[in-house]
This record gives sequence, C-alpha cells and structure tokens, in this order.
Amino acid sequence: MPSARAIHQAARLPIESRFFTDWCRRAPYASLHESFLTAIEPLTAWPAPEQYDDLAARVPRAALEAGAVAVPRFVVQDRQELARLGGYEPHVARTRAVPTRARNWHDFFNMAVWAHFPRVRWALNALHVDGALGPVDPRNGRAPEQNVAAQFDESGLIVASSSAELLAALGGLSFKTVFWERREELLSTTRFWVVGHGMLESLLTPHLGLSGKALFVQLPRAPASYAADELRFGVDALVAERIAAWRGGPPVLAPVPLLGIPGYADNAAPAFYDDTRYFRFERRRR
Repeated sequence: MPSARAIHQAARLPIESRFFTDWCRRAPYASLHESFLTAIEPLTAWPAPEQYDDLAARVPRAALEAGAVAVPRFVVQDRQELARLGGYEPHVARTRAVPTRARNWHDFFNMAVWAHFPRVRWALNALHVDGALGPVDPRNGRAPEQNVAAQFDESGLIVASSSAELLAALGGLSFKTVFWERREELLSTTRFWVVGHGMLESLLTPHLGLSGKALFVQLPRAPASYAADELRFGVDALVAERIAAWRGGPPVLAPVPLLGIPGYADNAAPAFYDDTRYFRFERRRR
C-alpha cells in the first residue's frame, strides 16, 4: 500500500499521463463498481462531459419501479443557463441534467456518486430546492436542513454495519478502539462509502485532517451475506429516506477521520491512531 506521501507526489504528475492508472484501485475508490472501474481504468486522458452518461450507465441500478428515480444526464456547464434557471440545484431539479465542467475532478466524482447512489443525490437535491424550508442563514441563504445537505453533499460518508456496538463506538469518538483494537470485526461487519464528491477529490492527495460527515446505517446481517449490488441498493434507498426526514430537524453528522479507516492510508500500526491532532476523543463545544 503506498504511503500518503507517495500518493500525494504521484497526484502531482501531469493528468494526461496518469488519469486513472494510479488511484482507482486504492481505497476508497476501489469500492466503486467493478464495471465502472473497468471502463475508466484504460483512459489516459480526461473523458468529455458528454461521455459521463455512458460511464455512469456502467453502474447497475435498482429495478425502476413506478416512481423510482434514475441517474440524470450530464451536460456541459453553461453559466448563462445556470443563471437563467436560478443556479446549480434548480438546474438539476428542473432539467434532470447536471451541469458539468470539463477536466474537473470535483465534477467527475460528482458523476460517480450520482451513478452509485442516485436516490441519495435526488433526496439532497430536493432539500436544496425546497423553498418552504426556513428560516435561512443570512450568510448563505440556506435553511438549516440545506446547510446539512450541502455538508453531506461535499463530505458525506455512509457507514453501514451489522454491529450496533461499533457504530456506537464510532459515534462516541472511540476511533482507536474501532479502527485498531476491533479491526478484524470492523472489516467483517462494516462497509464505508464516501459519498461526498468534494471529499473524494481531496482523498486523491490525502493528508491528516480529512474528516467525513457520517450517517450510520444499522444492517440486519453481515455485509458479505448480501448479493452483488443488493446492499448498495438498499443503503441508497434507506439513506434517501433519512435525508427526506431532515425536514423535521436536521441531524448533527458524526465526524469520522477518514484516514483511520483500514486501507485508506498506511495505518496498519497502533501508533497511527495516537495522533491527537487528528483523532480527537471528545466533542468540541459549540
């Protein structure tokens, strides 16, 4: 496993020479669907935004029952069109199309999250464009629910586990206990999905300090007992329902230091988890 320093140095190479060759098989990107990774791994240059529809379609989707959601189209961003429709989120809601900038990691990972968790992303978009929410924060014009939606959109992490004890320990900031002392149990009971596209971009050049904003999902059985894609489909639907319920009062998302997750960094030693600059053990006062 490459060290964080080596990953950071590799990420500075010219983009055309290494587009998908040195990152897509390491965590967290290795959890993307195999068909998606197989399509992007041979690329040596940026795909155009017009190609994103085909890439997103490589990810299997849940059966489309009546009223089910689908992945939107991806279109080249047009600033005048954005202004005419009232901004980014209204554009997505009204046209069912995502404005996308060329050669842009942020927008590439945005497409990847839409492809894997479309229900979650539509639920976030519905909050963003809900004019009935309020009162709004005068600093950014958002209601509290929309502030949390923006936070999850950029830095979100889904932690799905069949162990209620491990989820409680994560929520209690017992990071060394979870990530090191109960590491084997964690690997057998728990799955992590980074769904914040801003955080996926940041993890290309990882550094201590990267913290996901997590939603915890209790699974009725171990992740390995689910059929291929079944777990992702179920988690996508469940988390989307949770997000819709934020209208009754937005949650405080749980902080999780991402580089503590097994495989996300060179963290296979207990000393890694003793750095109190990164792994804090009590909540900060607001």
